[in-house]
Amino acid sequence: MKNISRLLLISFILVTAGCKKFLNVDPPSNLSGNNFWKTYEDVDNYTNGLFESFRAATFRSNMKSGAGSDEFPFFPFTGDMRMAPVVENTSAGWQRTYIGGLRNNNLRLFLNATTWTYPGVNNWNSLFNTTRFFNWDRFFKVVASANILIEKVPTVEVLTEAEKKRFIAEGTLMRNLAYFMMVRLWGDVPYYTNANNTTPLSRMDMREVLKRGVADLAAVEQDLPWTYTDPGRRAVRGMRGGALILLMHMKMWLAGFDDLHAEQHYRDAINFGIELTTQNDGAYELLPFERYREIFRGRSKEGLFEIPQNINYGERFGWSFISDHVTQFLLTNGALKNTYMYWDAAFLNEVFPTGRSDKRTTNWLKNRTSTNGQFSLTKYANTFITESVLNIDDSQILFRYVDAFLLLAEAYAAVGETGPAITNLDIVKARAGADPYSGSSMDDLKKEIWDERCRELIGEAHYYYDLVRTKNILNRDLSYSGTVLTTEQFRAGAWTWPLSDAVRVNNPAVTYNNYWR
Repeated sequence: MKNISRLLLISFILVTAGCKKFLNVDPPSNLSGNNFWKTYEDVDNYTNGLFESFRAATFRSNMKSGAGSDEFPFFPFTGDMRMAPVVENTSAGWQRTYIGGLRNNNLRLFLNATTWTYPGVNNWNSLFNTTRFFNWDRFFKVVASANILIEKVPTVEVLTEAEKKRFIAEGTLMRNLAYFMMVRLWGDVPYYTNANNTTPLSRMDMREVLKRGVADLAAVEQDLPWTYTDPGRRAVRGMRGGALILLMHMKMWLAGFDDLHAEQHYRDAINFGIELTTQNDGAYELLPFERYREIFRGRSKEGLFEIPQNINYGERFGWSFISDHVTQFLLTNGALKNTYMYWDAAFLNEVFPTGRSDKRTTNWLKNRTSTNGQFSLTKYANTFITESVLNIDDSQILFRYVDAFLLLAEAYAAVGETGPAITNLDIVKARAGADPYSGSSMDDLKKEIWDERCRELIGEAHYYYDLVRTKNILNRDLSYSGTVLTTEQFRAGAWTWPLSDAVRVNNPAVTYNNYWR
């Protein structure tokens, strides 16, 4: 692993109140020296840049030209489409056959040049820069930048002790979010927390990475504010709720892979969830369902961590966002933009059964049985008019408050505490106008919690990760795509993404994922 102690960000995007600012600084060789780390603004702008680097890791391809310039569909491909019950709309002849490849876990298709008939595009990599799925360098840039922030903040004399603790906690949050994302993609990863690493590191067991991450973040989460008085920073800068939901997810992932200690991991997740839902002083709330557009617009009281999109200020996800595939809307020229894919009718009928009260069924699913581009997931319905097209203007929600109740329900059910599991499940159902849970067995309850996550979080990049950590990826009845892994395939790493040769250029100590070799 190369020496990245001087990895710093020259441009910082300030995500406050939708206002973009840029910090002009000395050349990079001086950034970590005496000309920087002097003022509160230096540290705050650097921290903004740290959050921006995470956005770059998940949304930006760095392509300089072409149809998909600077757009990278990280969340749709890794969380929403992989081994999911999604189907390509073939009626328009777009030949977006990568949708079927993801459904069938055929990731080797992304390693090969595949000819398209899409105008001006020769293969998937030229459109979406798919090689980025096989390289973790962007996430390690987040780790490196966070490590520098944590090291430098104590040296800034103008900061109060409370400010120092908050900035260190924000750096710790982003460091562990980056590690969590990498673990869910590649399994074992190199791990370090010092700001001046020059030693090539081998891959650490992902369970140990997560255990260290939990200890690291739990030690500082109380130094973060529950929220910000400036609503422009809500959910897009580090909040205590964002740290707690990440801790819950790390513990739930550990429970799925650390069988000997699974019950303790579930109980730890419960404790983090109780802290999040009972001690937040009203900072967070489940908004009434009728205000769901506010949730996905971003920066609402339901948001815990998200990546903002505001086309007014040059923030455009384009093809990088799931809504590009599943949202139908009118263009300003009067033409109708049809959707590229839809969810299997069998899946929708299972988790959104007709004849039952549920506002999500009637408000989020348009033309649910259509197979020719008329289907639309309308939960992403905020639009912005440009000169030639109506664009979706919602934010990418990584974690929101409702997730805490669903994880609590799942963890309580896993340790056999039926009452609180149902209580938390019904909180989510009540907000959606759905009937309370009425099953009679623990198996019924666990399946209903699984289906509720599928319903509530559809299109929010949770499906595949939930499939893996719950081991439902092995269960044909609960893996609704019909694609499952055998136990041998799972143990060999078929659930991970391949690693490219590029990772070994920077770190020859790294080994590949066996299944994809």
